This record gives sequence, C-alpha cells and structure tokens, in this order.
Amino acid sequence: MFGWIDDLISKIEEWFFGILLGSVEWNLDQTNNIFTHSINTVQTQVSQTPDDFSQTLVETLRTISETAVLPVAGILLTYVFCYEIYSYVTDKNRGNEFDSGQMFFLIFKTAIVILLVTNSFDITLAFIDLGQWMVNNVPSSTLQLPSDINESILESIDGIGYALGMVVLTAIVMIVSFFMAGIIYLVAWSRIIMILLYVSISPLPFATLMNKNWIGTIGETYIRQILALMLQGFFMIVTLVIYAGLLNKTVELITEAGSPVLGVLMLMVSMGILTLTLTRTHSLAKAVVGAI
Repeated sequence: MFGWIDDLISKIEEWFFGILLGSVEWNLDQTNNIFTHSINTVQTQVSQTPDDFSQTLVETLRTISETAVLPVAGILLTYVFCYEIYSYVTDKNRGNEFDSGQMFFLIFKTAIVILLVTNSFDITLAFIDLGQWMVNNVPSSTLQLPSDINESILESIDGIGYALGMVVLTAIVMIVSFFMAGIIYLVAWSRIIMILLYVSISPLPFATLMNKNWIGTIGETYIRQILALMLQGFFMIVTLVIYAGLLNKTVELITEAGSPVLGVLMLMVSMGILTLTLTRTHSLAKAVVGAI
C-alpha cells in the first residue's frame, strides 16, 4: 500500500546521491585543471630559452650588459692582468729570473679572457640552450598523465554517507591544490627570472677567470651557478615524469583497494611530493655542480 513511499524515498536518495557525485566530480575536475595548468606552465618554462621567453627583453639586457657591465668588467680585467704581472715578477725573484715565454703565455691568456668577456652574454645563453636541448630530449610519452584517475575515484564511491564525506574531502584537496599550484608557478617563473639576471651580469665574472687566487673563484662560482640553473630545468622535467608515475600507481591502488578515500589521499600526496621536489630542484642542481 505504501510502496510508492519507498519508491519516492529511493528516487530522492538516488537524486541526492547524484548531486553528491556531481559535486565530487566538479571538485576533482577543478583540482585537476588547476594543477595540470601549473604543470603545463612548468613544461613550457623549462623548455624555453631567454630568447623564446622574450627576445625584446634579451636585447634590452644585452644593451644594458654592454653599456653598464662591460666597462666595469674591463676595469676588473685590467686589475687582474696587473695583479698577474705583479705576482709573476715577485715569484721570479723580482725579475731576476725573467722568462719571456711565461710573459707571452700571460698575454695569450689575457687575450683569451678578453674574447670570453666580450662574448660572455652569448656564451651564457649557450649554456641555457644546452639545458633546453636536454629537456627537449626527454621522451614526451613519459610526461603523459593518466586521464582515468577521476573516474576510478568516482566509481569506487558507494553510499550517500561515503559520497558526502568525499565532497568535503575533495573540497579540501581542491583548496590545497590551489596553494600548491601557486608555489609551482613561483618556482617556474623565478627560474627564468634568475637566468635573465645572471645573463645580464655575465661580463663581470668572466673577467676574473684568468686569476687563480680568491678573485678567480668569482668566475668559477658564476659558471657553476649557470650550470645549476641549466640542470634545474632538467630536474624539473624529471620530477614531472616521476609525478606521472605516481599518478599511475595511484590508479592501481584505487583499483586494487576500491577505496576513494585512499585515492584522494594518494592524489594529494603525489601533488605534495611534486610541489616539494620542484622547490628543491635548484638546491639539488647546485649540489651536483658543487655551487655554493
């Protein structure tokens, strides 16, 4: 007699369950869109050279380097040359053991350094181009993110209570992903800004390369920092490859355990690992090349 009431309740539950699933799906889609867009930004930034980023800006920095930095580098190079002559004379018993061959070698070394200083802007850009070549040779197939992770989570939700809890959980994950995406944007953009800053000052450290004492470490440290920025882009791409692997592992765990909570937890952990690792790629690259 009251069977229609049970049918009505069943339909209401089905309707409410559908709304909850729709909310979970929307939260997951927004999380995926926010985070995927930040990852795409990383891929774009690390595969760009300064010329790709803004050729106009590079030419402006070149002009600044040639007009403001290069004259100072010339003065520094003159000081280093005089210091080298002084050290040579004092080492050779104040000129009593003068060796013309060593003097010619010093002049030749100075000429090489002058050549390096005048072309330091292009040489520094060449290091970054080498980093771009490394990044571009990473197989694109390794960067493919699984597209069925949201479906796997939705299919494992069973019951209104479960779905209601997943709405709250996925909403929290969406908010957290927003902040993590902001950090990823910061890492991606700060790297290209650091490259432009290092390129603009390149003549100055190159002018110190022919000195073996304390002043010579300026040029060595500079080159190591450029190498670190070059390798940072490579490490960032490798980090994205690892992130893709973690997501594939997440899909496997959801399929095996059938738990949407575990799936969302693993998704958030994977995003957290990616964000944390990206922030440490510069430190890792500096450690590899021995930069301070």
